Amino acid sequence: MRVLFVYTDINVKGGAKSYHFGLGILSSVLKKAGHQTQLRYMFDQWDPEGLLKHISDFKPDIVGYTTDSSQVRHVKKLAAMVRPTGVFQIAGGTHPSLYPQFLENAEGLDAICVGEGETVILKVVEALEKGGDYRTIPGVWARNSDGSLIKNPPGYFIHELDQIPFGDRDMFDYQKIVDSDYDRATFMLSRGCPYNCNYCGSPAMGRLQEGKYVRFRSVENGIAEIKDVVTRFKVKNIFFADDVFTIDRKYVKDFCDAYTREIDLPFEVTTRVESANYDTFKNLADAGCTRVAMGVESGSEELRRKVLNRKMTNGKIVQAFADARKAGLKTKSYNIVGFPHETRQMHMDTVEVNRRIEPDSLVCYIFNPYPGTALHRISIEAGFLSPDFLDEDFISRTDTPLTMPQFTREDILDCYRNFAFNVYREKSLKKALIYKMYYSRHGERLIRMMDKLKKPIRKLAMGV
Repeated sequence: MRVLFVYTDINVKGGAKSYHFGLGILSSVLKKAGHQTQLRYMFDQWDPEGLLKHISDFKPDIVGYTTDSSQVRHVKKLAAMVRPTGVFQIAGGTHPSLYPQFLENAEGLDAICVGEGETVILKVVEALEKGGDYRTIPGVWARNSDGSLIKNPPGYFIHELDQIPFGDRDMFDYQKIVDSDYDRATFMLSRGCPYNCNYCGSPAMGRLQEGKYVRFRSVENGIAEIKDVVTRFKVKNIFFADDVFTIDRKYVKDFCDAYTREIDLPFEVTTRVESANYDTFKNLADAGCTRVAMGVESGSEELRRKVLNRKMTNGKIVQAFADARKAGLKTKSYNIVGFPHETRQMHMDTVEVNRRIEPDSLVCYIFNPYPGTALHRISIEAGFLSPDFLDEDFISRTDTPLTMPQFTREDILDCYRNFAFNVYREKSLKKALIYKMYYSRHGERLIRMMDKLKKPIRKLAMGV
């Protein structure tokens, strides 16, 4: 069977191409079973004509999409345009998993996958190949002949991650992705997150299926994939995209020991202030880690506790960033503005906390209430979001869909565009002005026009 995967990466702030772990693994699973796969990657540009030509040339039996809430409007339009070709179409990812009822209005799709897709996609392909009924497969939502939905419960989480083949990076023309992302290769050593933040889809994903949600690959398996990738591609540094890299400190120590012996490339990680300490940061630094990113999200302890379900104190945040710096690591903070019940003063608390922790770099997003999350429900209950808010209205994390009397859209956009400037203006006017340009109304367009200067600008702003 021939499977064409479609990855839309449109209007995503940052300008770097990205490797999709899920699609890479699904491709490897199918190729291992004797099937053929190709990828249509729509990076930054809406290109339905290119997809239709790809379908005409490759003649796939199946077109498979991945989508989150920021991309679902593109996927729905593409599926409708592909529908006349008669090819079977299925979608997976966080949006179909957390908001599967979107299939009702996604007329071009034949089915969606709810939950992890490795087992599901193989069973669907085999069923279609043999003329069987894919509509009974666990994890598949599909349609009856009368248009009503068939809603199969998801299967079990995959217990042993080492059983999953390495992702198919060749399908992505991976060297171009590395070159686009500052010569960096990305990896994941785990799945799942043990925390229950109200704004995040991970807790809901963890409740979808039976079995253990937080799982780790063995150190040996992770090192083997890294060695394979850095041998085949020109890579200068590595980023581990795990939700929380340091939740198992013994694993971190064992991995760092092996990484030092066998890889020895600089790398970066993301973690949480609650799950790391100086000793862990020192282990990372000694193994070649150059930067650690941690979420502040909001500087208001009250908002974090009552709305976000983040219980750490500002003192703990300050200590974690200080410990990382003491260990010799650069730091990066993640921040969000526009939460339900937030006020402008609460946002200024976020500015103040970032001034105290002095991160070498930072990111700010505008909150979006992703379906399936607690804050999606809270936003509706508070009257900040219409119950009829449809998935096609998601426009990424650079605007707000909430209507709040105490924090207007104009105020939220103003806070978003000036956040980094307000954090850095007293310590480094140069850095503050670069961020001011980046987060301005036309900053993304300017950054893309200056693509050849992207690395020097990043060096000036972030120090890496």
